[in-house]
Amino acid sequence: MSVPGDSAVRHSRLAKPSVALIGAGSMGANHARTIANSERATLGVVVDCEVGRAADLAETYGARFSQYVEDALSCDMAVVATTAHTHLQVARPLIEESIPVLVEKPLASDIDETRRLIGISERYGTPMMCGFVERFNPVVIAARDQIAMEGPAIHIVGMRHSPPNPRAALSVVHDLLIHDADLVFALTGEVGPTEASGTTWRSPSTGFDEIADATVTLESGAIATVSASRMGQRKVREFRVATGSALFELDLLRRTLTVYRHVSQEALMFASGYRAETVVDIPFVRQEGEPLALQFRHFLALAAGEVDSKVERDSVLPSHEVVAKVEPISQRLLSALH
Repeated sequence: MSVPGDSAVRHSRLAKPSVALIGAGSMGANHARTIANSERATLGVVVDCEVGRAADLAETYGARFSQYVEDALSCDMAVVATTAHTHLQVARPLIEESIPVLVEKPLASDIDETRRLIGISERYGTPMMCGFVERFNPVVIAARDQIAMEGPAIHIVGMRHSPPNPRAALSVVHDLLIHDADLVFALTGEVGPTEASGTTWRSPSTGFDEIADATVTLESGAIATVSASRMGQRKVREFRVATGSALFELDLLRRTLTVYRHVSQEALMFASGYRAETVVDIPFVRQEGEPLALQFRHFLALAAGEVDSKVERDSVLPSHEVVAKVEPISQRLLSALH
């Protein structure tokens, strides 16, 4: 058993660490490509309970394959991209052996397991992060500092809508809504919600919650509303943050940022309407790379001790607390209907 707290020292000395990928599904395949394309790490082993799937993905990128999670212990770092209900059992032995882990969102299947996994990471001093890839969207990076300079956010609105996804294995709350819940905190610098509530619509054909809306009150008093749907007719990824002096409009798909500043308005004396003057600014968004690759670069820095592991760990819980407030409500409503 590794000594708690020795992980950052161990990994800071590695020139090119080997990375284990656990889970060879569609998201795992994206991680495998990202790891294999990195000049700062190597893909050591691909692990999946379906050994054929692990073998195919490993062969593509010149890695070993296995159906046993224990084989990941031979690597220096690990990415966990299995189904959510297995995250705790898969990540725990890695963390206890001081192997830094990146766990796909949600971190665990419920809030109690989420807190347990965070507590294990803290106890052993092993760096851990959650796969909130939207944090590394270039437009989010560009907007974050500008929002901070304009003063505190007072109103946040996010919309993440998609057409139906027949491959979805999670409710829309843990699949989509959690991303925008996380962006609420990432873009405002807030550390947690004081209140959160929401409602969902469950599809009789899929058995999953496919539409969810949530309202969050932040510690500063700011209000955030986020909406997620897998019943849309087009893909929408929009986020708006209002301060007292500006409105920041982020298009997460097109990766564009527009900033509005109201100047004046007046009612028209001889017409039905009004005239408003608004200054519109379109800042340059530096496209530094694919968000998943930027996330992996951050993971490497976290494992090397270049990123504060406590700050990273603390940033994971708030969004999970929000979705935990939304999901139980839908379950109680569903029970009442029966």
